[in-house]
Amino acid sequence: MKQQSGITLLTILMVLGFLAWGAFAGEKDDDDLLRLHLLWTNDVHGHIAPEPAKFMNPAFPPPLGGGPSAANYIKEVRAKAAAAGEEVLLVDVGDMFQGTPIGNKTKGEAVIKYFNAVDYEFAVPGNHDFDMGRDNTKRLAEMSEFPWICANLIEKETGDHVEWVQPTLMLEYQGIKIGVVGIITPGTAGMSFPQNIEGLEFREMPGTVAKFRDQLTDEGADIIFLAIHEGLPYDPKEGWKKIAGGTETETDQEQQGTFGSAHSYGGMNLMELVHEVPGIDIAVGGHTHRGYHEPWIDPVNHTMCFETFGNGSSIGHAILLIDRKTKNLVGYEGSHDRGTLITLFEDEIWPDPEITAVIQPYHEQAEAEMRKVIGSSAISLGRGGPGSNLIGVMVTDAMIEYFDADFSFQNLGGLRADLAAGDLTTRDIFTVLPFGNELVEVRMGGRMVRRVIERKLAGTSSGLMLGGVKMEFDMSRPDYDRVVTLEIAGEPWDPDRVYKTIVTSFLMEGNSGLHFLTGIPADDITPTQITTAECVEHYIGLHSPIRPQIDNRWVEKPGKAQEDYLKKPYMPEL
Repeated sequence: MKQQSGITLLTILMVLGFLAWGAFAGEKDDDDLLRLHLLWTNDVHGHIAPEPAKFMNPAFPPPLGGGPSAANYIKEVRAKAAAAGEEVLLVDVGDMFQGTPIGNKTKGEAVIKYFNAVDYEFAVPGNHDFDMGRDNTKRLAEMSEFPWICANLIEKETGDHVEWVQPTLMLEYQGIKIGVVGIITPGTAGMSFPQNIEGLEFREMPGTVAKFRDQLTDEGADIIFLAIHEGLPYDPKEGWKKIAGGTETETDQEQQGTFGSAHSYGGMNLMELVHEVPGIDIAVGGHTHRGYHEPWIDPVNHTMCFETFGNGSSIGHAILLIDRKTKNLVGYEGSHDRGTLITLFEDEIWPDPEITAVIQPYHEQAEAEMRKVIGSSAISLGRGGPGSNLIGVMVTDAMIEYFDADFSFQNLGGLRADLAAGDLTTRDIFTVLPFGNELVEVRMGGRMVRRVIERKLAGTSSGLMLGGVKMEFDMSRPDYDRVVTLEIAGEPWDPDRVYKTIVTSFLMEGNSGLHFLTGIPADDITPTQITTAECVEHYIGLHSPIRPQIDNRWVEKPGKAQEDYLKKPYMPEL
């Protein structure tokens, strides 16, 4: 690869400004640049069918066109690029199928058939692509009409790459060679059920990337492209502070997490990786579901990093600008005035009928299974704050019972719908829990348990749904010391006890302000391969008609004296 030696971030920005002006002035054809339209998806999680965008407006969600709308957009970009003598590259970087009825019920087949139909160039496996076992992952890779790229996915017994992936790929566009290195997060080893990844090794990232960067450069690559199932930080400013050695107050650390990191069970994030390993021109990441409307550009190595929010809500589109003479990447153009992410609103991007025909049979089959009655509720179940949320009571109680646990917790934002009294179907539970989050069993010390609860009482946090707990708090007390009574598993809280805790993979990945959970040792974490929805369906089947009740698991008691056992120091790191 030919690095951008001597090119500063300011230079790149100046080039972009000039290019924008040149395009406006009609000089685009004279700039001697190859324009490569990079289209990408990450963390699709099976969201290929049209669906409402409830994350935008739960009450009146605008319709998303899913895969058919994405296909129409891709087709239009390809047509315009061909007419202008430009190039198009379409890629995916993992977590392709798990999380929706059409993805789960077909074990990923529907998603791969869709990827084939829209002609992806390559894909990288993600950690959730092993959720139904490595044999199923292999099946999907062999079904794909495009290569799977992954340089750090190794057979332990032989030390070789698994037979259904290749470590790199060399692409060529109008004389420009682009070398691709594929990477899966090494955190997969700690996030997957052992039997699903038996015999597999997920090697560390920096050394692997550097090795294959050099190999591709020796083979004549002009541009190095890192396609990786690992993501950017939730907060780019705080993420960069960690790298650059910035400081914060302790309170800011607790509110933001560990400097805004987006680690997977303590691993390195994409921002850190491209700063540590120079010589990467562009990177497309995933895993953290943290969309960037504009790329993160490393101030030192100048790597451009892209990522979408995932779940099929958008497709990424950036026009890479490559100097034909030097064969260097010199900048990019956004696909519209808001940056590089295209939200797939159905009324703006009409679904492609050919791709609709590919997806529809799988969609109808999955929908038929979603109509299955699993039980009933004697009362209507609504959502409110933690002290008045019957949906949350049902979910966290189900988690406790299924695993015979001491403590469970669920973020309020993960509960997406109310339930009416009467029969309950698989579809009803899916509307409440649509994300396909896996439950994780954690050996959690008492101090960490209290830290979780206090974090969700601090500042203006909206709270947390708890199971196995009776708790009172006083919001007039200082942050991180607001709990005044606390019982877990029927006994007073013990800072030195280890509690059997059930929590979602979403929260264990540091979301919802609980970034410190990523520091829990891997030996204390056991993936269950049971989703929250599966757990709740089991609970409803056993106890119908269900009748959850508001109780004393989350009660505000202004002015109540704190119990003596809670006055001991419990978070010495703060």
